[in-house]
Amino acid sequence: MQLISSNNLKVVVDLNNGGRISSLKFHGHEFVIPNNGKVLHWGWYPMVPWAGRINKGEFLGPSSKIELPTDLMPPHAIHGFGHSVVWQDEGEGISSCEFEGDFAGAGAVQEIKVSEDTLHYKLQYVPNSCELPAWLGLHTWFPWTIESSQRATINFSANNMLELSADGIPSGELVPASEGPWDDTFTNLNSVPKITWPGIASLEIKSNVDWWTIYTKDKAVFCVEPLNAPPDAIRIGRLIGNTHNLEVTFSFSQDFIK
Repeated sequence: MQLISSNNLKVVVDLNNGGRISSLKFHGHEFVIPNNGKVLHWGWYPMVPWAGRINKGEFLGPSSKIELPTDLMPPHAIHGFGHSVVWQDEGEGISSCEFEGDFAGAGAVQEIKVSEDTLHYKLQYVPNSCELPAWLGLHTWFPWTIESSQRATINFSANNMLELSADGIPSGELVPASEGPWDDTFTNLNSVPKITWPGIASLEIKSNVDWWTIYTKDKAVFCVEPLNAPPDAIRIGRLIGNTHNLEVTFSFSQDFIK
């Protein structure tokens, strides 16, 4: 475990369970879904060496197609390997992992720092001798209500979202952003995503990315996920720019009901 804290923020990183943030408390209030035994459905975890679904696990490398594991969400591969490997403590909020199989030789490094009211998150893919393409994301799980708070509101607006098939695989085409509930990936945002739990806190999430996946279809939990390329990015031709580095800033403030 890593313990990272300021006066107002207390963060726990579970290195043995995918290097994920297993607890984040702001002024004593918990903002992370705890371990529920479902590897994809708790904590805030790094999505590396890819983020989102890969259609039928078919990953296009520079010279050949490889078959990724599809056991977590058949028939598709999903969210990389980082969430299921052991990460090594490198000190001062830094941890690292190495991959096996087709991504052997590659690894990742994440760095988590906190100031009084802000969490700074960095994730880097380190290819070393591995020639396969990669892109990154951070998968959050938030509760809709915290203690006795009213249901959270999400201030989120984007111009476009990816068109999806019935099983959540993008076609590559952009369509106008719709009203929720969502399990969708958006681009061309109009503002920084902001979440408010009335009477508890507000949270702004800023990142150096062009893509965001928002999930609001569950009654108890929701996700706001920054990605530096969309799901199935290679197949749909949207693996563009620097996709080996991700930075996210979570800025908290207390919310007082007037």
